[in-house]
Amino acid sequence: MFKVLIVDDEIYVVALIQKLISWGKYQMEIAATANDGVAALSLVKEIVPDLVIVDVRMPGYDGLTFMNEVRKFNTNVKFIVISGHKQFDYAREALRSNVADYLLKPINKEELECAVRRVYEQLAETQQRENSLKEISIQLDAGRKQAQKIFFEHVLKGDISFPCELFSINEQYLTHFRPGIFQMCALVLDASANISDSGKTVPLLLMEARTVLFSALQELCMEILEYTYKNISFFFLNYTVEKQDSLLPVLKKHLENCERSTKKFAGLSFHICLGSLCNEPLSFSDTASSLIKCLLSRTALWNKKLLTPSELHTAPELLNTIIDYRKEALSNALASLNESEIRRCIKDMYSRAYYVLEEDSLLYYRLYVKLLEKIYLYFHDIGVCNESETAFKERMLKLYISASSPQEYAASLSTETARMVAENQLSADSRSTPPPIRIVKRYIAEHYSEDISLSDAAKIVNLSPVYLSRLFKKEEGINFLDYLNQYRIDISKNLLKDVKHNILETASLSGFGSTKYFSKIFKKTVGITPSEYRKRHLGTNGGEK
Repeated sequence: MFKVLIVDDEIYVVALIQKLISWGKYQMEIAATANDGVAALSLVKEIVPDLVIVDVRMPGYDGLTFMNEVRKFNTNVKFIVISGHKQFDYAREALRSNVADYLLKPINKEELECAVRRVYEQLAETQQRENSLKEISIQLDAGRKQAQKIFFEHVLKGDISFPCELFSINEQYLTHFRPGIFQMCALVLDASANISDSGKTVPLLLMEARTVLFSALQELCMEILEYTYKNISFFFLNYTVEKQDSLLPVLKKHLENCERSTKKFAGLSFHICLGSLCNEPLSFSDTASSLIKCLLSRTALWNKKLLTPSELHTAPELLNTIIDYRKEALSNALASLNESEIRRCIKDMYSRAYYVLEEDSLLYYRLYVKLLEKIYLYFHDIGVCNESETAFKERMLKLYISASSPQEYAASLSTETARMVAENQLSADSRSTPPPIRIVKRYIAEHYSEDISLSDAAKIVNLSPVYLSRLFKKEEGINFLDYLNQYRIDISKNLLKDVKHNILETASLSGFGSTKYFSKIFKKTVGITPSEYRKRHLGTNGGEK
């Protein structure tokens, strides 16, 4: 509704104006009335009316002075001036004040309604125009945010080559980059798992902190993009070389303010991570990748609140030392689907990694990736995990980058493993046969014609030959070699029924190294020789050699 203020020193005139018009017809309401210019001016500031109907002659301020005072702080309000004077000077001054209409007393209903209608049409047109502009602005802003979200996805994944020319990037992503320095940074709010309301507290605190930081960075940057994912706000900065030395002090000051704001929240911690500097679009992926390394290292270098690429260090050889420590135990735990033992192995590896973090700040991350690969390979092989390895890693790495402690890394791996163990247990097949035995049996079915040994099969399922042999005998009732020979004999029976294969070819195709050994095993298993078996089924000695 449009708001109307009526100002006249004659009370009955105010009452008359209120009654003469059906204000709702024009989407208007009487918001207030006043009997002098001073009170009216105060009301204009308070209620911000859309239309003021004002008398020329009033105590305090006269009508013309009142309108001039209002125009000093509000140029949008419409005026209808009423007066008992016909002098041209009044009308001329009123017109100079850009009034909508000038009416003479006594007030005529038709004239007043006509004036109000014209004002309504002007207000409605202005409102419609403003709404249209606002809608366009919202759509443009939404389009820009979406384009910049895509920009962040591209630059963080590093899976796209950006155009060399800035104008092409600006056109594609609706940015306003200019020549200078480009650098990524991230504001992270980590919350320990024991914070009960972190789902509410973290987003609110992060929103406040990123808003303040964005405002501070705007004073330094020619262009700044922002994208928030869970507990991390990413910033892509574009600033001049002259501003380079000003960035770190701004970030440090912001961190100090953030730390003060989180003192009353135990378990909350802010970090800022920086990517490397670059000066051309071709190097955008470099600043992104160095930023990601800092993010991945922040739990290892937990005492560094402001982390830069120069503070990272690596010792790749340490990973194998950590893995080998519990490698066999983890393989056995996976083979037996022992969820608690899997969890223990993962926890032990992360505990061991803690003591060598000073040598390799990315060790937590590399251990996570290695364990992901091992877990995926195992559950994929037994038919539980149907995701592609790329999709699986991408999903799990999102959990890693938003986690705030090594305990959460181990927990996410253990939780995912537990989920797949539970999924595996829903399968009737998985209840009857352990996954390693299914894998070995499938391997035999696909490679029976090749030279297969117990050691080969054990490597496939990451078990020792001795352990696999015991497990196989327990589940199948016969040992590995007897099962393999039985499978090959079953294959040879079908081959012997086809005259196009002689005994030598049958032995080779079914995986036996020699005809003599084949015949020996065949007779032991079937009770007759291969030749006799063929004669019984074909009624001929065809093809025997």
